[in-house]
Amino acid sequence: MTTNMSRTKYSLSVLFAVLLGFAMLLPMGAFAADAIAYIGEVGGKVLVMKPASGEEKTVEEAAAKTGMFLSAGDTIKTGDESYASVIFQDDGSRVKLGAVSTLTINAVRKQKQLDKSLFMESGKMWAKVTKKRGTEFQVKTPTSVASVKGTRFILEETESGETWVWVLEDAVQLSNESGEVTVNAGQKGKATKDTLDVQEIEDMDLPIEPGPHEIIFFFKRSDGSSLQKELHIEFEK
Repeated sequence: MTTNMSRTKYSLSVLFAVLLGFAMLLPMGAFAADAIAYIGEVGGKVLVMKPASGEEKTVEEAAAKTGMFLSAGDTIKTGDESYASVIFQDDGSRVKLGAVSTLTINAVRKQKQLDKSLFMESGKMWAKVTKKRGTEFQVKTPTSVASVKGTRFILEETESGETWVWVLEDAVQLSNESGEVTVNAGQKGKATKDTLDVQEIEDMDLPIEPGPHEIIFFFKRSDGSSLQKELHIEFEK
């Protein structure tokens, strides 16, 4: 890997194995002390908002940039015709936000692993969650909770207050105040505050496609110096 950047195309299977292997070799000091994830790709107008702090409880807001570290409580907001990917530093799980979407990330650290809890206020996202025992991955919305155990799925929170989950691999448990349903691969689940439904996915029914995109592995030296290294890995969808 060169000092600035190396860009290589791999097949999906080989690529992901390389990425996870590389992640496991990185010292924890390679990441910011409180970082749980970082920004991979950015397109268009994307903002990162830090939780309110200080006596005046002000919210820090900054334009998202590739390699920006993310901490628990950070919110990513995409504008019109914009997108952003978020990569979790413990296992490479990643999500890609579509346009006009708002997502807050949280996680509880369990040694070198993270129990991840995301809040999707609005918009659409595609996700690839790494299968790993002993960890949790949940996406909460204003109306429901989607619990994941290693899968690819798409989630949309509509303006009318409906939560839709398209499951592309494995299964997702979708729950709300009325109960819980299992949404299996090839199915989509719908949740409102008091209803749950499961349907089959029809052709051309997906609201967002991951498309060709890059996983960008970004880190700084553990001694805190400004030298940065990047590994760009291009995925086919």
